[in-house]
This record gives sequence, C-alpha cells and structure tokens, in this order.
Amino acid sequence: MKVLIAIDGSKESMDSASFFARLPFREKPTVCVLSVFPAYTRIGMPDDWFETLEKNAAKHLEAAKSILEPVSKELSFAVREGHSSEMIIAFAKECDADLIVVGAKGHNAVYRFLLGSTCEFVANQAQCSVLVVRPKAQSASTESDFSVFLAYDGSPHSKAASQQMFAFDWPQDKTRIHVAMMFPRPELLPPEVSYDEEAMAEAKETIPKLSQGSPCECDITYTVKETLHVSHALWELVEKKNSNLLFIGAEGKSALMRFFLGSTSRYLLNHVTCPVWIVKEKRWNHVT
Repeated sequence: MKVLIAIDGSKESMDSASFFARLPFREKPTVCVLSVFPAYTRIGMPDDWFETLEKNAAKHLEAAKSILEPVSKELSFAVREGHSSEMIIAFAKECDADLIVVGAKGHNAVYRFLLGSTCEFVANQAQCSVLVVRPKAQSASTESDFSVFLAYDGSPHSKAASQQMFAFDWPQDKTRIHVAMMFPRPELLPPEVSYDEEAMAEAKETIPKLSQGSPCECDITYTVKETLHVSHALWELVEKKNSNLLFIGAEGKSALMRFFLGSTSRYLLNHVTCPVWIVKEKRWNHVT
C-alpha cells in the first residue's frame, strides 16, 4: 500500500502522522511525506527567506521521520512549491498513492465547511482514499481501547470501505467495531410503522456477514434502523459510540452529490469529531 502524508509543521498535521502510525496494518505500507510551501512566498522576499522556508520544511520532515519510520516499509520525503491543495493531489497521482492522509483544523468558523480549504479540496478531488484526521485523534492516542465505526449502505464504495476496514489487524481485546445501516423513512409515517420491512430484514441478515472471510476477531455490534435524517442519525451514533475512526464510502446509493462526495459522507466528514477514512474508487493493489 502506498500512502502520501501531507504535513506543514502544524500540530494538526503532526497529529495526523501520529494517528496514522497507530493503525494496525497487517503489512507495513510504503509512505511518502510531502511538505508544500506556497510559491507566493518568493514575491518581494530576499533569497535567504526562501532558504529559511526550505530549512523549516526539512525540520518538519525530520520530525515526521521519527514517527513514521518504525511503521513504514519504505519512507521517503518530498518538498514542493505551489498551491498546497493542488500539489497534494498532483503528487498523489505522481506516486500512485492508495491513500492520502491530511490533518484537519477542527471546528472553526474561520474555515470553510469547518474543515479548511485544503482538507476539503483533497477530500473531494483525490482519486484514492483519504484519511482526514481530526483533533480528537490526539486524545484517542492515550486510550487503551479503540472504537471503529463503519457507515454502511450497500453501495460499491460502502462495500469497499467494509473490505478496507476489516483488512486491518485490529487487536481483538482492545478494539470495538460498530457497523450501522440507516434507512430513510417518510416524515408523516407513524413511528410504530416500518416503511420497508423487507429491506430492514435483508440488512439485518446481510450486515453481520460483512466480516466473513476476514481475519478480524474483534467484538462487532450492529445497528439497522429507519430514520428521518440518515446523516444526522449516523453522526449522533458515531459520537455516542465515542468512535476513534469512521470508515465511509465516498458516494452512497443516491445520485445526489456535490463534487465527488455523496451528501451523507460530506455531512459526516464535516460534523463528526473523530478521524474519517473516506474510500474512493481506486482499488488497493493488494489488501494490507
């Protein structure tokens, strides 16, 4: 597996590297760490200012090295100049990345859609999976148990998210996995009446089979229910479970989407407090 981790020296980006290093890959991935500084910093600045930027980038890469070297099959570093969002996407294509890891800024009204322009751009434009690490990941690093959440809807991306989640070597005694499938229901329907009993019954039979064939032996719980607002209901459940990592497909069954993210994945990415692993179309060359 080839992973691109974008860092800029900020606490958020270093936390994203630390969180990634905690994930129990069955085989060590090949990791490239990318540091980007904007081209406009050259305008009106002396030559030594540019050298200072390069030295700072080198420091950032050295700090990441101590975190990532123990968990990487191969570790390389790159420094690029340009628009950070565009350079991350371009470099991901260049190195044929299977996963991009970026750190989010947190719930701050200054940033667009709560995430920040770079994080949002990467999540929408990348052709591979994207791991967006939220600030909550730092507190998770001190917890003995790890709570993993899969938002499932039966779509191809959702099935791929399931496959990638169950491919990890989650410690049996320290990992809790919860799989949830929510069905929309009409607002005027009486609460005691099920809108689609057949779909509910099929889901309750199918979802427990998602882990079949995987080496995962963790405790797995399930939720299948109808709700007026699928995105909001999933968000509430993710927070209730105190999840440390959410897996979700980039697109759901609905054709209604903005950019490349479906409405539910977009909502969860912008509202949950835990890191989000967004599964895109590109298939891993091999499961690790």
